[in-house]
Formats: sequence, C-alpha cells, structure tokens
Amino acid sequence: MVVGEDDSTIRLLEPQDLPPRELGLVARRHVEGTVVALTRVLAAATGPVVLAAVDRVAQLASWDVAQELDHVVVANTLDAALRVVAMMQAGADVEEVLHPPGFSVGLSVADAGIGSTENVETLVTIDDGPVPPDTSWLTIRDRDLEVRTHGMGRWAARAVIARRGLRRRVVEDATRRLLLGPANYAGQGAEWARAVREHVPGWTARNMHVVAPGAPLVFGADLPLTTVEWAEPAARLDFAVDLVVGATDIVVEAMRPLLAVGDNSDAASAMDPRRAREDVDALRSSGRNVALLFHGSEVRRPRDHARLTPWSPFFRRDTAVRSTDMQRKTDRIHEALVGFDGPVLVSTPDLLDHLPGAVWLPVVVGPASFVRTAPVLTGRRPVVAHATSDSLLKGSEWIDPVLKRMDREGLLIYRQVQNVPPIMLSSLLCEVDVVVDQVVLGNPGVMAAQAMAAGRLVLAHLPEPVRRRFADPPPVVETTPATIEQVLLSVIENPEHYSQVAGRGVEFARKYHDGRMSARVLTEALSS
Repeated sequence: MVVGEDDSTIRLLEPQDLPPRELGLVARRHVEGTVVALTRVLAAATGPVVLAAVDRVAQLASWDVAQELDHVVVANTLDAALRVVAMMQAGADVEEVLHPPGFSVGLSVADAGIGSTENVETLVTIDDGPVPPDTSWLTIRDRDLEVRTHGMGRWAARAVIARRGLRRRVVEDATRRLLLGPANYAGQGAEWARAVREHVPGWTARNMHVVAPGAPLVFGADLPLTTVEWAEPAARLDFAVDLVVGATDIVVEAMRPLLAVGDNSDAASAMDPRRAREDVDALRSSGRNVALLFHGSEVRRPRDHARLTPWSPFFRRDTAVRSTDMQRKTDRIHEALVGFDGPVLVSTPDLLDHLPGAVWLPVVVGPASFVRTAPVLTGRRPVVAHATSDSLLKGSEWIDPVLKRMDREGLLIYRQVQNVPPIMLSSLLCEVDVVVDQVVLGNPGVMAAQAMAAGRLVLAHLPEPVRRRFADPPPVVETTPATIEQVLLSVIENPEHYSQVAGRGVEFARKYHDGRMSARVLTEALSS
C-alpha cells in the first residue's frame, strides 16, 4: 500500500507500478534476493509505504529493508497493514506509524555480505559424536548454540550440519528483548509483543507461532511456522538463531515447546508439555528470564470448572467424552508446571481460579478496534452477532436457537459469525449492535474486548467473583442459558439504557485492553 505525499491518499501498489521483472524477484523464496528486490522497488515509491510481510521469508527480508528505507513501515500481516491504514484514516500522523519494528534481528547468513567481523557472532557448533545420557540435542548458552546430531535422521542431520559455523548479525537496539510463543491464540502473542514495543521504553518484542497446516483461522505473527516446518530440527535451529539467542526475556505460551531441545526427530510434537518444560529449564539455565503464559482451555481443568459455575459445559451427559479428554490434557499441563518458581500469567481473570498464584495479563485489541463507529440500537431491529467458533465453550447450543427464532419472529437480525478471517472482524463488529459472547464459561475473552472497544453491547456470563477482579464494573450484561431471550427482549424494549451501557465499554476497553496495562503487567512480571 502506498500513502500519497499529502498523507491523504491511500492505494494499493499495483503490478504496473513495479519495474519489469521485479515481481518475480519479490516473490522469490530466497531471502537475500528478496532484500535486494524489495529495496530496489520500494526505494522508488513516491510516498510512505505500508508493507504487509505475510510469510517468514518476506518478514526476514523486510526487517533489513526497513533499516535501509525510513519511509517503509513493516506490518506482519495484511490485517496489520490495514490497521495502519485505518489509523491514518482516523487522523494519526504518518510519523506515528512509519517506523521499523524493534528487536531488529539481522538476517542469518553463513559468512559473506554482512559487514565486518565486528558485527557478527559465531553461534552454531556441531557435535556428531555419541551423545551422553540425558543430554539435549540443542544446548543454549548466552551467545552460542551447540547441536548434537547423533541419533538424528539422515536428512535432518545433513540439514543441521550445513549450518555449522552459522553467523548472525548482531543488532541490539534495546536493553530488554522479549520473545513470545509459540501459541499466539487469537493473535494475542502478536498483540502483546506490539504493546511492549509501543509502550515500554527500553524494551522491544517479537512473537512467533506454530500452527497446523490448513488451520481455518491463522493470526499474524512476526515468525509464522507450521507444525510440519517447526518439526524439522534445522528449522528449530534457524528459529533459535533468528530470535532465541538475541532474547533476554522469553514468554512460553500454553506450555507448548519452543524448540523441543529434548527431541531431535523430525516428528517432534508441537503440543507436548513435557518437552515445553525441558525448554523452559534450558532457557532459564542459559540466563534468560522465562515466564509461562496460559490462555484458557489448555489450563482450565473441567472438573474444577464444573464446581465453580452451575452453567459449566463440562461433564454433562452429552459432553462427558470431550470433558474427559480435556481433563487429561489439562492434567498433563499442571503436571509439567510442578516445581516451576518463575512468573505465571493468565489472559483472563477467571483463570486465577485454576492457577491461584498467577498474574492476570489482559488481552489486547489493536488500534483498528477503537475506530469511531455509529451509535448502537438506533435501528428498528437490533443486529445481534454470535461467534459459533466452539459451541461447547461458548454455549452456542443455547444461544443459536434463540437468536434464530427471534430473527424469524422479526424481533432482531441475527448475524452468525463462523470462521471469519481476523482481518474482517473489526469491520463486522462495526455493523452490529449487540454481541452475544459466551454464556457458560465465565471468561471475558478477546471478542468481548473487541466488541466493547467498538462500542457494541456485550452479553456474556461473568460470575461475581470474576467481576470483582476488575477495579471497574465490566459493562457486560450478565447472560446465562436461562436468560438469553429475557435479556434480549429487555435490550429491545430499553434501547437508550443499553446504548449507554455499550458506550461505557469503549473507555473500559481503552483502560484494560489497549495494550498499555498489558505491557506494564508483562514487563513487570519479567523484571520481578
């Protein structure tokens, strides 16, 4: 996207805007070539450029480009690029957003083309001899990595050995350098990293995620990997070079492994909490500050939840099988937590019931969520949205039939949200009056925060113990499976009252969810 010289025109960069043959160069999956091509193309732009770097090669290349060209701002995804555009359209000064991202890790290269030896470090040494018992294949020290290939598959070992003597450009532009990963559920890892970069002087941050190929919803990340890519030892080694070695502070999400230092196979599990604990211990031994962060279902024990609220979806007759499976998985997480004495963070306050010693780290919604929108509940019928992403955890089995029936009766307009790309959610919320979030779990999640930021009325189940954990009463209308229709009828009959409730949501979201509080909580936890 190109912003006009007068900061008033925003348009997409079209193929005809590029010099001949440049498109092929830009698309080439070779980082060095991409750097050269992007620099040549973007240097000729007449105005500021918002660059959406949507895969790992483009992101690595764009970090170099952003250092060379001060009129280029790098966005991790198309969604993030559109957020920058929305900020400009909402009146933000171009200089507020046109800046290269912090934590500028240099391109990993073998030797040539990166300047003098004063700005490089040799990181990777290879040991292909027999491995002593209980020794990790990847040893992380302060500034170097030692890899043991003994026992690796033939092709995996070849790929790793090819990285012997790998060097990394040393660019340290902040005292504290934070890495978050690998879950990035609901894009929160990326949002927390952005919040730290924007709100805490002396800190910078990056996030990475590992997702299954073909996942229906994929959120932006500084370093995106699929489970297939990540499983390759060479890919994990590259990731360690790119981001782990340069980090002073690391947040491990959902007790999922970052590197699986205890598994040198190309079939390593990206979900094994025992491997995650091995990583945590290895990272702490290397002198880095490490915190654990949990998002929800991975640590919320179903049996405990069933005792906390009568509306719990767990261990009913029709949910017993899934509840038992979730109980087994959460038990494994809690077992891996035993003996960990570092900071533990949770993304919603209801999780403090499951990890009593944890600290609440609020979820973050981006600037586009706060773009001013039309008042709610001014039409003849309210437009009501509900996301059926996980019926068990949302209570959609109760919500969906009521909304469909009330729609047929002409009382409201129902918008069912399912597998909506993250890029579209902010604009979708601007078109509705009411969001029915969840009515069974008791957690104020990301969609509720996004809806409040957009000035939409939020209906959800928040038990009193959860509400009391906020310094300000959450402007969320209490709704359970038994009261959905009753609450909606009240909204229809009292639009002015509920419009005021929705209006209070904007300031509530700004206080708790615009990133400032989260950045402070996160960095203070790592500094304690």
